[in-house]
Amino acid sequence: HDMNSVMGIGEKIIFIYQGRKEWEGTKDDIFTSTNQTLNDFIFASDLFKKVKEVEIQNLEG
Repeated sequence: HDMNSVMGIGEKIIFIYQGRKEWEGTKDDIFTSTNQTLNDFIFASDLFKKVKEVEIQNLEG
């Protein structure tokens, strides 16, 4: 999927891996998820790694 669209309009996100539900949450939950499979998929690109860093900094204040 186009992750820009998912993060822009998605309210509830379900990550399916190898035919089963691996993770479920909101677009905000993605940034703090400890699910390694989800993180490897979502944050594979350098762009999304930087987005995650910024979001975590914003959450920490």
